Amino acid sequence: MHFLFAWRYFRGKYAFQAIQIIAWVSVFAIALGTAALILILSVSNGFTDIVKGLYSDFYADVRVTPIQGKFFTLSDSTYELVKKMEGVKAVSKVVENRALLVKDNFQAVVMIKGVDSTYGSINHIQSYLRRGKLAMGNLSNPQLVMGIGIEQKVGLFQSLIGDTVQLFAVNRSGKSITSLHQLNTLNATEAGAFSVQQEFDDQYVFTNYAFAQYLFDLAPQQVSAIELALKPSAEGQVMEKLKNTFGPGFQIKNKFQQNIDLYKIMQMEKWIIFSILALIMMVASFNLVGALTMLVLEKQKDIHVLHAMGAKPWDIQKIFLLLSGIMAFLGALIGGGLASLFCWLQNTFHFIKLGGNSFVIDYYPVKPMAVDYIAIMLLVIAIALLAGWLPARRAADRLFEKIN
Repeated sequence: MHFLFAWRYFRGKYAFQAIQIIAWVSVFAIALGTAALILILSVSNGFTDIVKGLYSDFYADVRVTPIQGKFFTLSDSTYELVKKMEGVKAVSKVVENRALLVKDNFQAVVMIKGVDSTYGSINHIQSYLRRGKLAMGNLSNPQLVMGIGIEQKVGLFQSLIGDTVQLFAVNRSGKSITSLHQLNTLNATEAGAFSVQQEFDDQYVFTNYAFAQYLFDLAPQQVSAIELALKPSAEGQVMEKLKNTFGPGFQIKNKFQQNIDLYKIMQMEKWIIFSILALIMMVASFNLVGALTMLVLEKQKDIHVLHAMGAKPWDIQKIFLLLSGIMAFLGALIGGGLASLFCWLQNTFHFIKLGGNSFVIDYYPVKPMAVDYIAIMLLVIAIALLAGWLPARRAADRLFEKIN
């Protein structure tokens, strides 16, 4: 019954046409705020998905590293045991350390990552090759696959693939270094260049595992890490087995744990954006307060008639709270529909483009999520209650004053 009265008041005619206009202005203010919230959160979701995809392609499903020190000794028996674990698709030994890459008068500090022949099943770097091929050579003929950022730093991006570069790395003698001549120095040729994103493009160089071991003067069984590709739904089971196999001196991390700070920052950014836009929505709700206040003044005679029919102050208050809810919900419905239509059009036709051509896509990605719609709907309900409370209270107070 309360809802029927509230709906009738929203649809009914008023002595002053301006009241109905103001009511609809309030509805569209909520609609615009809702649409803006959904669109901005959807764009944030789209960019987050792309960044996560890039990191997911670059990082292994699971990575095992020592808690202390850069390197550890991996026995053949342990390596074979890991390879035979149920749920493991591929395993690669990894040697990872910093080195100085020099080409003529140019140089760059890079992260050398030596991997074995199975690494193509673990890392999807092949999908991001921009020049050359994914070839890492062997100990006697080492080849490098480097990020395009490193290419630019050492002047290789203007040359043909196959140029020779020098790599300087600190040996493990423990002696102090006073010149480049005291470093391990080896030559290698560029086989290809990749572009994932700037963080990786500016520092990573891939080569074969044996060459990296030799460059950093490591013992035959010394590695920095082992990286694994897993079968679907096998992560928990494999990680538990790895913890039992390697013991407490090692870190066993999945993709999320390898980039936990990144994921936390992205989630924090999203909800900071939501909070700022929610404040804007709260400001827009003042239109709703004004419209409801004028509706209360317009319907004073109806309030007295309802009282004569037995309505209590709380009944009157409930009617106007429901009226506030109807206006807010209708605005949210219109805004949600417009935003959903826009997201579909953008995903289908990509008509809003990104400036420049340095990103992996050339249009704004959008990804509507159910959790965003639910959060926005809860926000709209809260705004409706807050905006409707004062006018509804005034309507009930007027009835109370009349009774007394």
